[in-house]
Amino acid sequence: MAKKTVKKTESTDVEKQAKKTGQKKVLLPLGAKFSFFVGLLLVVIMIIVTVYIYNWAGDALEKEVKEKGIAIAKNIANNTADPLLKNDDLPLVILTKEAVQSPMTKEVADTGLLNGIIGVIKNDLLGLKEAAEIKNEGILGAVIVKSNGMIISADNVKLIGTQYELPEGAKPVKPGLDVFVQDYTQKGLGYIDIYVPVATVLNGEKYTIGEVHLTIARSVVTKVVTGAVVKIGLIILTVLFVGIIVSIMLVNFMVRPIGYLVKGVRAIGEGNYDVEIKSKSNDELGLLTDIFNDTAKSLKEKELLKGAFSRYVSSEVMNEVLNDPTKLSLHGKRVRATMLFTDIRGFTAMSETMQPEEVVAVINEYLTVQTDKVFKWKGVLDKFVGDCVMAVYGVPMPKDDDSYRAVRTAMDIRESVDKLNVIRKRVGQITVGLGIGVNTGDVVSGNMGSPQKMDYTVIGDNVNLAARLEANAPAGRVYVSESTYLETKDRIEYKELDAIMVKGKKEPVRVFDPIKVIESEKKQVQI
Repeated sequence: MAKKTVKKTESTDVEKQAKKTGQKKVLLPLGAKFSFFVGLLLVVIMIIVTVYIYNWAGDALEKEVKEKGIAIAKNIANNTADPLLKNDDLPLVILTKEAVQSPMTKEVADTGLLNGIIGVIKNDLLGLKEAAEIKNEGILGAVIVKSNGMIISADNVKLIGTQYELPEGAKPVKPGLDVFVQDYTQKGLGYIDIYVPVATVLNGEKYTIGEVHLTIARSVVTKVVTGAVVKIGLIILTVLFVGIIVSIMLVNFMVRPIGYLVKGVRAIGEGNYDVEIKSKSNDELGLLTDIFNDTAKSLKEKELLKGAFSRYVSSEVMNEVLNDPTKLSLHGKRVRATMLFTDIRGFTAMSETMQPEEVVAVINEYLTVQTDKVFKWKGVLDKFVGDCVMAVYGVPMPKDDDSYRAVRTAMDIRESVDKLNVIRKRVGQITVGLGIGVNTGDVVSGNMGSPQKMDYTVIGDNVNLAARLEANAPAGRVYVSESTYLETKDRIEYKELDAIMVKGKKEPVRVFDPIKVIESEKKQVQI
């Protein structure tokens, strides 16, 4: 019953705390968190790899495109000098026409990153558009300009005969350069301009008679790199998806023992110590499972020991020993306590006329009544010595009303034994009487005995006096010493009896018989 009460109190405290804070704890499974972080790690790795590939491939392809453009521009320049000097336009037109992309498509000039991704998905992955063979892909324009700035040949015939103008965003070419490559942006799109001079040699002197300009769309680089990145990205996404699925399966397999441990701990919290978790894993979780099983077994043994221990000592002594086993030492301390002794009168004569089993049955019935009253008034049932009972009040934890509770115990025992005798006499069973003695004073309290066998008890002259009072008390009478009387006279009404001589005392000992509890005290006492 005590265990259930504690659990209910703890549960109530938790509920009150939850209501007070207004918070509800959300359980996030360990497997879900582990899978999330694994997925996040894979995503980060995918992004880093994709960015690296995009930059590296873009730089490499841009270098290749520029080198190809320079080679084409130089080829045009090398074949332009003679026709230019002879004003032969036809070879020049052929050179510019052959240099640009064929066939020319709009997407080469207009495509962006998003359009490039869409194009890769449509053309390469879904096969919605047949791939066409493209010549000089990315070269959008080629012009040959005379030294006076007039366009002599161009892929766009409308430009022939017009004055050449640098594209918007491009810088003027510095004189004396053999090749000049520059990037520029026009209407939000990126382009590359390649300049190569047209030179000839006359009378041993080199003269520049014109220049070649090629216009290359940067989208040709973006398109190829985007295609490669999209394909790699899809591969990484597939690996990511498979990795997350595998990680979830792996995590569930790994954390399954943790789920069993959670259920096991919850079962122990509910008082079920028979739980046992089976685990075949040869790792830290397996070791933790073995430790848990050993702990559950130890708790079960401790609970069984506690139940058995409670039959021999009071709950106060039991809890003190269980909470601090170091107190099981062979030493004592001086305390003020109240001792109560009871003894069955005529036990020897009764045992001579009855069978041993009958004697034990009678004694147990009367001892049960006395034990109930000792525990009712929170006394320490020190020991049974045959038909004698010894109880102590004030150890191991003293209280202000130890002597009062001892006297109340004696009064309750006397009243209960009288009622039991009436019932037994009515059915023709043997009855007995009890003599009771109570005394208060300083005693030595602690574990007495040897390391192999101990007895938690009290010793001293005041213990002996309580035993002497019980030995002199006739059946049905309670002998209370003067020290106990002085501590309880305001709460209990007494009748002083004739002083008696007891062994070990030179002077007569005053004794008092408790008659009744004062009315005001009856209302105050709560057990």
